[in-house]
Amino acid sequence: MIQKVFSSLKNEIFSLSMKERLFILSAMLCGFLISADYAIIRPVSNSVFISTYSTALFPYAWLATVPLNLIIVALYNKYLPRLGIFKTYLGIASIVMLFNLLCALFLKESSWLPFLFYIWKEVYIMLMFQQLWSVIHATIPLQRAKYLYGILFGVGAIGAVFGSTLPGFFAVKVGSETLLFSTVATYSLLTAAFLMLLHFSGQGMSRDNVEEEKKSSWNALKHGFDLIRRSPFLPFILAIVTLMQVTSTLIDFQFNHHLEKVIPTKDLRTEYTARVLGVVHLATLTLQFFGSFLLVHFLGFKRSHLLVPLILCVNAAGFLLFPAFAMISFSYITVKCFDFSLFGVVKEMLYIPLKKDEKFRAKAIIDVFAYRSSKAIASLLILGLQFWAGMQAHLILSWTAVAILLLWCYTVVRMFRTYDPILQPEPR
Repeated sequence: MIQKVFSSLKNEIFSLSMKERLFILSAMLCGFLISADYAIIRPVSNSVFISTYSTALFPYAWLATVPLNLIIVALYNKYLPRLGIFKTYLGIASIVMLFNLLCALFLKESSWLPFLFYIWKEVYIMLMFQQLWSVIHATIPLQRAKYLYGILFGVGAIGAVFGSTLPGFFAVKVGSETLLFSTVATYSLLTAAFLMLLHFSGQGMSRDNVEEEKKSSWNALKHGFDLIRRSPFLPFILAIVTLMQVTSTLIDFQFNHHLEKVIPTKDLRTEYTARVLGVVHLATLTLQFFGSFLLVHFLGFKRSHLLVPLILCVNAAGFLLFPAFAMISFSYITVKCFDFSLFGVVKEMLYIPLKKDEKFRAKAIIDVFAYRSSKAIASLLILGLQFWAGMQAHLILSWTAVAILLLWCYTVVRMFRTYDPILQPEPR
């Protein structure tokens, strides 16, 4: 049976035209480079933040991402139709390179820059993937997404594995901050790959590729929220993305809390975090190339959506039974692996039947603003429980994660009972 499935997959790939193959190759290269760069940036920002402020300030940093998210998504929705896809991308990529260079030079001397660097890192990566996946959604039809999306995510995981080796083995030797200079090379290559992507997608670089509307930043942001409010389906995507990220953030906080106590040295902490994320990306890689495709094929699209919160619920219950550093590391690896792999694949497939304006603007609200702002909800939970429960806060956080995952299961069931995005696509 499995051999038949992969034979069918091989035939599908060979049936693609040369232009389609070059588009997919460009998308793979973009995903590889974005993931590779972030695999370097993430452990550095995480370790530097803990060294400067301790894990106690993580909830406040996550709360601070909300206004930054709001401003960036408002500006993105305003200038995307005016500038076009490529100019918008170029502006964002240039800011990323310049800011990472600034941090490479001045993180050690500054008392405020590590905080700003951490919250900027939380936002810009989602914006980079938002631009890439919006072009992919507008180009790849649904019947091909079922096998191509897993492959595209898998190549991104390969990039993350390669990227994580740099901080994983050289942070102590060269220093965490020095690793940030790699962004210049990575984003230079990424810009060339993104040009290829647009060329072979047929989306082009003009302003005609997104519906033109002369709106202020806030009206453009309101337009994105109105698209979600009027849709019978987008609120469900918003809900499951929020629930996933709240759960992930609670486990993230518990992992960093234990990490700070067990590994007090900054560069050693950078190496450990990078190696843990390396394991995440290797597991993600396996799921992307084999697991995601097989699960969607054999379980079906709807059951695959339900499988994610069920497995994570068992994972969260495991930490309740064995609250040790090794177990929270395993829980962290599991939730990040599913976030980057199966959940990412099946979530992205939900956008395919939607209208182009929803794929660019409403998706930006959900996958950038809501995705990162969900951490604010988790932050309020953490701060509230610390104030109310004191020493028992971490135990209650674990029970809270289980409850949220059960709510996610209920939301998935309601989503597919209420509206089927595959059988009932909206007109374009």
